Amino acid sequence: MSDAKQKRKGAPRKPAVQVELALPPPPGPGTVEFVEIEPEWWQRRGFVLALAAALLLLLALTIAARVASHRDRAAAAAAAEQVKVLTLRPASQVRAVRITPNPRSWSASPDATLAWPEPPELLELYLPVAYSDFKVFAVTLDKVDAGRVLDLQRVSADSNRELRISLNSSALGPGEYRLRLQGYTWRGERVDAGWVRLIVK
Repeated sequence: MSDAKQKRKGAPRKPAVQVELALPPPPGPGTVEFVEIEPEWWQRRGFVLALAAALLLLLALTIAARVASHRDRAAAAAAAEQVKVLTLRPASQVRAVRITPNPRSWSASPDATLAWPEPPELLELYLPVAYSDFKVFAVTLDKVDAGRVLDLQRVSADSNRELRISLNSSALGPGEYRLRLQGYTWRGERVDAGWVRLIVK
């Protein structure tokens, strides 16, 4: 080993000493410079306003879509219910209904109220006509605000002096019905003989 290396290795190191350096004097008035930082494109006011407008438009479209969807569901449900009401379906059972006609005129209140059966039933309508002298009758059934449902001509009363009519309840549907009885004279002319107001709901 050389003498120079031995001297460097054996020489003691001086400890580090913290030196207090003088700070530069504070800047005087009017010497501070402000540098304006250019905002990023997503921080600019125009972009923020455009984003808010897009969010409002999206919210309006969402509300309009929900309203339209609700309206379409309601229309589909109404159409399905209308198809169900207007479709003639087979009756599953028979139910007898006896209704006494009003011999003078239409009643102020319904003469009978029926719950629309589901599944459909075969309604056996019994109309007592013992109060009348007619033997043969014409029967018409009209749905209020709709049209004629039934027109029977020359129907004879049975031994119990009752007219018997069978109807499929799915052919009626909910609503008000007016049944009119007319008796035939010996000349074949029709004369009013009874009225019935029927509510199906």
